[in-house]
Amino acid sequence: MPLRLSRLSRSFTLDGQTLAVEHEVFMDSSRSSLTLDGEVVARDGIEKGAKDLLRNHRLVWTRPDGRVLEVDIGPATTWSYGLAARLEGVVVHESHPGRSLGYGPGMKKFVNMAEATNSTEMQARSNAAWKRNWPSLATDVSLGLFFFFVAREYGLVTAAVGGACAGLALWGVQRITKIDLLGGLAVFGIAMSLVSAAFALIFQDERIIQHRGTILGIIGAIPFLLDGWLTRGQKLAVRLARYFAFDVDARRLGIGMGLIGLVSAGMNATAVALLSKDAWLVFTTFLDVPIVMVLFLSMLWWVGKGPEARAY
Repeated sequence: MPLRLSRLSRSFTLDGQTLAVEHEVFMDSSRSSLTLDGEVVARDGIEKGAKDLLRNHRLVWTRPDGRVLEVDIGPATTWSYGLAARLEGVVVHESHPGRSLGYGPGMKKFVNMAEATNSTEMQARSNAAWKRNWPSLATDVSLGLFFFFVAREYGLVTAAVGGACAGLALWGVQRITKIDLLGGLAVFGIAMSLVSAAFALIFQDERIIQHRGTILGIIGAIPFLLDGWLTRGQKLAVRLARYFAFDVDARRLGIGMGLIGLVSAGMNATAVALLSKDAWLVFTTFLDVPIVMVLFLSMLWWVGKGPEARAY
């Protein structure tokens, strides 16, 4: 049985007769019916893939006396549906008096965008991007877990140096394989790990290493911001843009990545100041990623709306 998302069940009286309206919305369809004395006298429905997914349901019944009753069913509020019944064009019942029923322009725009995303072309681009990128994503996750467990067992200095060695080893492997293990920003990522290791070896201070995210966030943000503002994203951001299956404004991508870097740096500095070392390690490994992902997804929406958005 399909999963039902919402249900509207209402009745009203017309000329001494009780009419019942039922409207149900499922994951892939919606349907409605008008019933008189247990007999269905009108039906309507919308199936997945229909051209007008957001139209109101309309139940039309020609009464025995020849007059036509029309019942419109549609969203009345953000969370509920309503109905309006008209007999020969004259309103005889409203569940939400005076309120216009129907989806607003924002919802229609969202559905149109979703349909475009689900097109055959976009699905092909998305599948190709995933096939190309999953090795580098797996590598990123593995390196993060490596740093976490090494830091827990042997300390932050060892983890920082080990992370740099792992990055160099992966860079060497990348030279002899066609599989993209390090993503479009491989050199940039390896450089950041080397900077982190340098801090660890020079200062030998775990507090300084805890501020690695703060320092690297700022260092990483500056090139993206400069790239976005000065070169319209054509030096650094374009290397990242090719990993997206949709049109991207490289200038906005550079600026957005830079701003996320600054926010990430600020979060790390706050965590270092307020949390213990173990709590900070948990935060930086597992908790700040969801926060950054929310910011990243919000940025992607902004990037896709840019005036210079195109496929890379």
